[in-house]
Amino acid sequence: MANTYNIYRFRISNLEKLIEKATSVGLIKQKEKNIDGYKMNFYFSKGLEGSPIWWWETYRQFFDEEVDEPKNKFYYGLLICIKDTTNPDFGFAITLGKSHFYVNKFIERGFGIELAIRIANEETILLKKSTYFSGSKKQEISSYKNFIKDSYEPGESVDHLKLKATDQDIWGAKNIIFADSIQMDIEKKPEELAHIFDKIILAMEDPQSIRLPKREMVIDEDLTLNLDCVLFDYLKRSDASLRLDEFQVYGVNFCFSFTEYNYKIATKIGRKNFFKEELGNSINIEAISKYVNAHAEIKSLNDLVITFDIEDKGSKFTRPLKEILDIYIQNGDVHYFLSNGDWCCFNQPFLNYLRDSLNNIDLKIQEPLDENDYLEWLSVKKDKIEKREYVENKVTYREYYFNEKKSNEEGYELLDRELMLINSIENKKKKYKLEVADLYKDGEIIAVKISGKDKELIYNIEQSKDALELILKGVVKSDREIKCASLWFVFEQDIKRITEKNSIQFLLALQSWKKLVEHYSLTPRIYFSRHINFKS
Repeated sequence: MANTYNIYRFRISNLEKLIEKATSVGLIKQKEKNIDGYKMNFYFSKGLEGSPIWWWETYRQFFDEEVDEPKNKFYYGLLICIKDTTNPDFGFAITLGKSHFYVNKFIERGFGIELAIRIANEETILLKKSTYFSGSKKQEISSYKNFIKDSYEPGESVDHLKLKATDQDIWGAKNIIFADSIQMDIEKKPEELAHIFDKIILAMEDPQSIRLPKREMVIDEDLTLNLDCVLFDYLKRSDASLRLDEFQVYGVNFCFSFTEYNYKIATKIGRKNFFKEELGNSINIEAISKYVNAHAEIKSLNDLVITFDIEDKGSKFTRPLKEILDIYIQNGDVHYFLSNGDWCCFNQPFLNYLRDSLNNIDLKIQEPLDENDYLEWLSVKKDKIEKREYVENKVTYREYYFNEKKSNEEGYELLDRELMLINSIENKKKKYKLEVADLYKDGEIIAVKISGKDKELIYNIEQSKDALELILKGVVKSDREIKCASLWFVFEQDIKRITEKNSIQFLLALQSWKKLVEHYSLTPRIYFSRHINFKS
């Protein structure tokens, strides 16, 4: 008879916290067995009282009088298995029922994916769930009839796979689900799992056989602490963003959320929450920043929690603030970001897919922008303005100088300062202005940005995307033919490839732009001029 096992791996340093959490949610230790070199402890939700049924009061008048208030009882269990050896690094946890929710904070994230890239046959992928770090979609679940090896999108990080193992003599012929855990159907009793654990331990030492783009967790505690401190400082300055995903993943279980919540923020000290504050039915980084700055007692990011309250159903749950924060931090050549409260970085295959895609964009190196030439032009124009001599306009910023120069010398149509009024989504709000582009010539529309700051370059990319979509959808009327969409960057760093710009946020934004341009069957192109003799 085949049994289904949902197997997690955890670090022994988390064992005490894992057991403490298990007992706090009603899991009572049962028998301990020593089998084939493993200590196996079983925990069960003995004496379960059950949970209230929210619709009982609503429909009570339809029940017979003798019916007592019903309670939902969902039993759950946990088997903790540790190799009986000196100073083991890891243990295994097998979850039953809803216990996967409770072990989630203590397991080794991505364990299943790490095993998959060593033992799985990539061409047998039936299901893939990914997080996207470029483009409009954030997460996607895809099913396949025939998966083509290495066919991953730039900006895609794979979190969940369903496929077969390469060596079916060891792992069986059935499909296995790999995520934070592994879920497998095998003809083994729980007492016979030691063989599987030993095979996992050996397999994790094998080289990777699948070039899978994914996140990698930061396990260095000192680095994690440093990143937390940097993030806390950013938070005080409102320099972060929030992400509330439509679904969360715990092991191999998808938990979809379509509910509107009311939010509260609090500071957790010990087991109690202090400084509770209502945030209403929306949550934003400015409100959280204001809260943090109002309470000098808050010393750590990890003290902050958010309560999600469903008012009409009387239910609520709490999550650490860190689990819903979204931020990138660069340390040396590595870019770190948060995923469900864990610090991560992108693995080399992720970076390679992104690099190959971006370096495939036609890059044209152009003559540099000499700051001395601009300053001379600026001085002459300001002098004319002060003397009230005729000038075509009083615009004096660098980008106008650059664009005008390209227009005069290379025949580009000057679109700089050509703004379109766009209706606001809100009926009573004012219209807002959108700069369509800077230059146009022979079916090519170009957005120019002169800046060494990543944020300003990214803003330019996003504005170019918005303008392009509005034009191509007919929201903004234009009689110009568009065959090519281009970005023209001007900054001090000397580059020969656009990926030499060492900012993951910039590169991901660029990939998102490229995807949009190609979606409309246009040719993407990048121009680059080095900014010389510039003193910031």
